[in-house]
Amino acid sequence: MNYIHLTIEERTCIYQLWLSGVSIRQISKAVKRSPSTISRELKRNECGYRYKYLPHIAQKKYEKRRIKCHRPVKICPFIKKYIEDKLNQQWSPEQIAKRKNGQPENSPCFSTIYRWIHKKYLIRGEIWRLRRKGKFKRPAETRGRFNIGKTIKKRPKEVYKRHTLGHWEADTVESGRVNFQRKSKYCFVTLAERKSRLYLVKLLPDRTSENVTAAIIELLSQFPPELVKTITCDRGKEFAKYKDIEESLNCQMYFTDPYCAWQKGTNENSNGLLREYYPKGMDLSQTNDVEVLNVLTRLNNRPRKCINFKTPLEVINESYDALHLN
Repeated sequence: MNYIHLTIEERTCIYQLWLSGVSIRQISKAVKRSPSTISRELKRNECGYRYKYLPHIAQKKYEKRRIKCHRPVKICPFIKKYIEDKLNQQWSPEQIAKRKNGQPENSPCFSTIYRWIHKKYLIRGEIWRLRRKGKFKRPAETRGRFNIGKTIKKRPKEVYKRHTLGHWEADTVESGRVNFQRKSKYCFVTLAERKSRLYLVKLLPDRTSENVTAAIIELLSQFPPELVKTITCDRGKEFAKYKDIEESLNCQMYFTDPYCAWQKGTNENSNGLLREYYPKGMDLSQTNDVEVLNVLTRLNNRPRKCINFKTPLEVINESYDALHLN
């Protein structure tokens, strides 16, 4: 049943009319309420004073009853600990709720987890622990671009469908700026596999083409040839030595159109996840390889909605095992 509770203004009006000797039915017409509502209000909120009904006391009684009218929240300590542990690992409530492997029974849906957080039942209501997004306007590229290499339009159509492993996207993540000057030359080279969303990161002292080329070869050399087929990147000068990568890894490199970051959206999205640990504006020289490896382990063991809440490591291991069985 849908109804609106009496307000303090309506209670004041009822009090004034009742004090003037107006009947209950006439009061109900004045405030546009049912006579039974007025009668119940006068009886349940009466007090021991001379006039037996005072609006401010009636409002306090209503507010006190209102607190107790909801069903009390009962959270299993085990479920609470499980959810808080995952929140501390930067899992979103939706990832926690829809994850199938290792989830305790009777786990709540993600909207319930959000509600528990806002009501301070979980993590003491510290909203800042939840993952956040922000907008950032990237400064214009000043190093120039090169117009050689194969355009993304020549990339095989099977890459778009994400049905096979071995198709990667590459990019770089730089240190923050102060007055349009980099805090340091340190940067990340990042690689994301399109099907499994496996994410690889390498910390470099600068963004020269020599260092970037060596880092990509080092990161992808650990995989068998069938897991490195194509690499898609933008036309930044750091990828100028793409032919060395193609020869070393026996793969093909393709380049996106200018100002079309969405053409390698898997890597861009993964870079956004990395920014949760290394916010924009941070000097990347303050981190180290051990810390980067710990962050990378967390990201690759975090379930993703786009792969049915499996982790990237699970997907690439399952797909690789199926490939060898066939």
